[in-house]
Amino acid sequence: MPIQLPAIDDRDHAALVRDTLALAAVHAPEWTHTGPSDPGVTLVELFAFMAESLLYRANLIPERNRLKFLQLLGIGLRPAQPARALVQFSHEGGDRQTLPLPSGLPLLAGAVPFLTDTGLDLPPVTGLVVFKRTVGTPDPALLDYYRQLYEATGRDFAGSDADVQPVLYDSVQLADLAQALDVGAETVDGALWIALLVPPKATAADKAQAREQLAGRTLSIGLVPQPPDTRGRLQPGLPALPPPALKAFLPKADDQGRGTPGEYVRLDAIAPAGFPEQAGILQVTLPVAASAIGTWAEAEPLEAGVGELPPQLTDEAMAARLVTWLRIDGLATAGVRLAWAGAHCAVARQRSRVSRELLAPGDGSPEQRRRLSHGQVLADGLQLWVAGQPWALTDELEAAPAEGQPGANVFALDAESGEIRFGDGARGARPAAGAEIAVRFDWASGAAGNVAAGAIKLGPTLPAGVKVANPRPAEGGLDAESAADGEKRIPLVLRHRDRAVSADDFDAIVRETPQADVGRVDVLPAWHPELSPGLPGDQPGVVTCLVIPRLDPRRPDYPLPNADFIDAICSHLAPRRLVTCEVLLRGPVYTGLWISVGIELHAGQGVAEVRERVKAALKAFLAPLPGAGSATGWPLFKAVAALELATVAARVDGVLGVTGLLLGDANGAQRDSVPLAGLQLPLIAGLSVSLGDPVPLSDLMGQGSGSSGGDDGAGVPPALRLPVPRVPESC
Repeated sequence: MPIQLPAIDDRDHAALVRDTLALAAVHAPEWTHTGPSDPGVTLVELFAFMAESLLYRANLIPERNRLKFLQLLGIGLRPAQPARALVQFSHEGGDRQTLPLPSGLPLLAGAVPFLTDTGLDLPPVTGLVVFKRTVGTPDPALLDYYRQLYEATGRDFAGSDADVQPVLYDSVQLADLAQALDVGAETVDGALWIALLVPPKATAADKAQAREQLAGRTLSIGLVPQPPDTRGRLQPGLPALPPPALKAFLPKADDQGRGTPGEYVRLDAIAPAGFPEQAGILQVTLPVAASAIGTWAEAEPLEAGVGELPPQLTDEAMAARLVTWLRIDGLATAGVRLAWAGAHCAVARQRSRVSRELLAPGDGSPEQRRRLSHGQVLADGLQLWVAGQPWALTDELEAAPAEGQPGANVFALDAESGEIRFGDGARGARPAAGAEIAVRFDWASGAAGNVAAGAIKLGPTLPAGVKVANPRPAEGGLDAESAADGEKRIPLVLRHRDRAVSADDFDAIVRETPQADVGRVDVLPAWHPELSPGLPGDQPGVVTCLVIPRLDPRRPDYPLPNADFIDAICSHLAPRRLVTCEVLLRGPVYTGLWISVGIELHAGQGVAEVRERVKAALKAFLAPLPGAGSATGWPLFKAVAALELATVAARVDGVLGVTGLLLGDANGAQRDSVPLAGLQLPLIAGLSVSLGDPVPLSDLMGQGSGSSGGDDGAGVPPALRLPVPRVPESC
């Protein structure tokens, strides 16, 4: 039985008044009038109010003792973590000049403050993100028509040594897509194109001015991937994943359109940190000479958009606004699924800034402590000065040099409470008597910063005509840890002593990561996901950890860790692992299942209600996270059996029996059991519950029963692909 912490006294104001008046009837029987208008009753209520305040303070003693135990053990409570958002700026003012926006720009989502991480140049142009989407299966007659059309203009598709195969594409704006773009699979050239446009009804002089303002400037291009490829690998001196090699190109032409069509000049580009696991900013610097910023003059209408040329803009008004194109390569080879992209972006984090706060001056005593005006302090932005000299933040104050030696001017921080602690002279310096102590710091509001898309739209210090918005929701904000949650970690910390040696140690330390709300951890010792086809135990020196977040707003039923989640665990685990141990962090690999169930019901049961209960029971049984269906989530290396699923459906309240259950693998092939290997977990790709016989899997998948495959062309040399824009039909 768990130990219950009793309250010292649980009486409230009403109980105190009632008990006092009851005693008054015994000790003063002559006091017969106890109505609210009696002066004696007023005094009793006054003393009851004062006694209730004292009892409230007395009941805080157990809570204070619990916090003191945590403090003595050195187990600090986790502070709130800031949310992260990608914001986009637009230049809509009358002054068509490039505006430099500094870092630390304050933004607001209602009353929730944000600050930008980096500055950017904001030129007077807008960026239109376009890609060449491959036309899936064009009609052969249509392809033959295009061949004849281009042969009439002198282009011979079969005139070279290798055949040239025209590949039709449509110019599509990325903002028009309802889901993420698979750059490698859906585009004809694996590139992302950004058209830089001047405002509508702009003249040739306006275009020339825009080129002057773009010359030598750096464009900040925001890239939002979805879903991320979640994995981490801890090796000394190496990041979890190497960033992709993103390249940016500009047409090699002058502002008059002179140049060889299809030739590009490569620009200096700095890839975003953490991409493609998290959203980031690609910084592209344009040529210094304004005359080098332009595009080619279109000689023939049928040549527009063909081959290596930019996509064809069918809107004449938009084409008249074009200044130049940017081509972004490298997204396809990195396997990026792009959810959003845009120009003039910056990363903003939810934080409130205190520019300068004066604390109580130093008194020369050892182990001085000062409390900031706010808790939930972000250590990365904290700066402290003592008597005008900067002091450094350390997490090992007890190992600091003695006062007067180099490196002694350090202090420690309890980020959750905002308390600053100085040394005792023998270990760390002491602020001298009368020394001024000034602090600059940021603090976070936790989960309140996870605002919706479009919520960040105010900037008190933005220049006139500049607007801001966040095209995607802010993510990553976590509230501070409570004393009760911190107390639960005491046995784990005492067991592993903050060192990851055994599998249980890895499990406990990963779950303690301050910036990650971990829902599931599976530790696989001596197992490598790329080298070990069998069960754990055949790869010494390697530990693989399957990690799943507790919440994923994008995929609530099948959560995947993002880059912030993986990086937080890497940072927390790296100093606690053995030097000789290689640790790999991985997200789950979801494998699709197709399930069709036929059921019979008890008399009087609602068909729709029982059907939903059966679906909910199967989803809970196969869920990746612990819950009602399983205490640990679906186990690794366990096959999904049709008979087991039928048993789960038969146990649902209201089900008389199961007439049949069809189980299909990811390709829809019917199986009695679907094996799962490595880090695979089941994902219900399709689920049907019907009265009577189960629905055939082919109908569930929407394929019918007569699907057939075509010739794959084995042995035929590949033809050269020539992207050709599909001309829209018009009357």
